[in-house]
Amino acid sequence: MRSESASARYRYDHGYALNDLRISPGAVFDVGVAAICRSGYAALARHVTEAQEQRTYAEYAIVHRASGQYEIDHVVPLELGGSNSIKNLWPEPNDHPPGYANSKDRLENRLHAQVCARRVALVVAQRMISRDWVTAYHRFLGTWPVGRIVTATTTTLPTTTTGDTTGVAITSIPPSVAPGSTVSLTARSARARDTCNLTVVLPSGRGSTASGLGAATADAQGVVAWTWRIGGNTDPGEATATVVCGAGRAQRTFTIL
Repeated sequence: MRSESASARYRYDHGYALNDLRISPGAVFDVGVAAICRSGYAALARHVTEAQEQRTYAEYAIVHRASGQYEIDHVVPLELGGSNSIKNLWPEPNDHPPGYANSKDRLENRLHAQVCARRVALVVAQRMISRDWVTAYHRFLGTWPVGRIVTATTTTLPTTTTGDTTGVAITSIPPSVAPGSTVSLTARSARARDTCNLTVVLPSGRGSTASGLGAATADAQGVVAWTWRIGGNTDPGEATATVVCGAGRAQRTFTIL
């Protein structure tokens, strides 16, 4: 192990910490796009021991730390082919309080989506995030994240509604989605075969014109569903979905990563 005089030191960009390229320049597995884009890949690839974590803290001369102050992060994330090598680990300062995603996490998700959509070459994404993730963040995401970030899995929501009626409920919508992905929303009206309309306001404040939105007819049980695609260049932030039927109105928000 290196002596403290040779320990790593953070670099900074716009006040955000970057990895020391001498100590943790990033390292990758010999994997391709097909592998990293397979569901569950990152979880299977993860293997960092307690000894590796302690050594990483020592490399950065971090002796005392508060709970939640840092996390041992993969410089090149597993979802972009990063390895578990000590050269790919660094103590990332948590830049948001508990319950919020680190800014770098959002970039990792966006780059993964871009690579899997074949919009960015894997080697380019690996190089950008290892050399200066802050610059890459501003290139792909713009402003820093605001608000709680939740996992990108579809969840069944309560049947309560917003608005001034209770005849319609949005029953299923993913809480967060990546640009370029497909979104499905399901609602239930108190009226069988009700005529309903779905509109989506994007984080920019602009109404989405995606194919798949608009008018739809509920079935005999009052269930109605829509599927549409989020544009690949859509800005991150909170979007709002509004369903208006003859029986009433319901509204939900979701996050675009």
